[in-house]
Amino acid sequence: MTQFNHHSPAFALNWREQYAEMRTKCPLAHSDEFGGFYVATDYRSVQGILHDPQNFRCGRDLDLGTGDIAPGGVTVPTNPVRMGMMEMDPPRSQTLRRIIANRFSKKAVNEYAPRMQQLVSWCVDRVIESGSIDFVDDLANPLPALVTVDYLGLPLENWEFYATTLHKAAYREKGSARAVGEMLDDIRAIVRSRRTRRRDDGTIVEQLLDGEEDGKPITEDIAVEMLFMLLNGGIDTTTALIANSFLYLDAHRDKWDWLRAEPIRISTAVDELIRYTSPSTGVARTVANPVSIHGVELKPGDRVLLALGSANADPEVFDDPGEVRLDRQRNRHLSFGSGMHRCIGSYIPPLEMTLLLREVTQRLPDYQIQRDQVVAYPTIPLVNGYIAMPATFTPGPRLMKGILAEDLPHVLDRAAV
Repeated sequence: MTQFNHHSPAFALNWREQYAEMRTKCPLAHSDEFGGFYVATDYRSVQGILHDPQNFRCGRDLDLGTGDIAPGGVTVPTNPVRMGMMEMDPPRSQTLRRIIANRFSKKAVNEYAPRMQQLVSWCVDRVIESGSIDFVDDLANPLPALVTVDYLGLPLENWEFYATTLHKAAYREKGSARAVGEMLDDIRAIVRSRRTRRRDDGTIVEQLLDGEEDGKPITEDIAVEMLFMLLNGGIDTTTALIANSFLYLDAHRDKWDWLRAEPIRISTAVDELIRYTSPSTGVARTVANPVSIHGVELKPGDRVLLALGSANADPEVFDDPGEVRLDRQRNRHLSFGSGMHRCIGSYIPPLEMTLLLREVTQRLPDYQIQRDQVVAYPTIPLVNGYIAMPATFTPGPRLMKGILAEDLPHVLDRAAV
């Protein structure tokens, strides 16, 4: 294969079929696109590379020891925006990760659940009386943005700007690069303001600004990169998970009814939906030392795209991977990565999806997506998502008094943290 292009509309239309063919015929394929790169599609290779930071690097501007510098990074081609510790190698990546790791533990995330539930109910309240919803605009986009902004301790009123910017950037809408620049400027202004007027409010922003690297406070640039990374990782991939999941369940009403009958089944089902939908389509690494995979000799500077969605469909690991088994046990999917660079916020999306599924099974049980009006991302180089997904349902009553944006602080004041 010489022309594989994960940025192409053709790939977006049949990525499952393309990956299945590559796994069977050439699990480590080469493409001439973007200056040349390899694509690892089988589970064993993808997981092995994720667990081998010595030979496969995440970092930018890698010195190959030959006088050449590789741009590196975790995307193909290299993204112009740096992604904090996600694009660093140990020990530096682990130094920065430790600054905030305790706030993303399973215990810490579960303690946030009551507040997250308030946000879930508020999002549903905004549409419940109308009988119509766009799963992207009304749920999948707002909820992850609200949760991420609130969890980090950023201004809650910024959620819509961040959500819209990252959503459009994911499918490369015209003007999205400029909006990302404005978002970075906004984050930088917040960092500067918080450094000047410390709040000591226990937020992740404050904890990050308290962090040190080599005995010195982390720089402004690193703080901005880290916050952008956390926002980017927390918002649009979860948006894609929510949209993909409700679209699938709408098409398989027997499975929807199965979940409604026993809500205790939802948490296990969420893990399977994360595996099957694979919202993050892949991450990249740069070869640091000569290494062989599937008999292919890789040399320093070679780029390798790790096809997470393909690994999640490898029949060598998952029985009948093309079938969504909502009761699948020991689900070893790689949607959040694996190894020392596993997504630091990996406990948050499953909780969001679990709470949202419970809410929708109870309050919008008969939702019907207008499938002829669904609009998918035209390209999915990073995230497998949707632009529009309108649906109808039987209207119901609100649970809260306020459904306006200005009501949110009062809603959250009533939620325990």
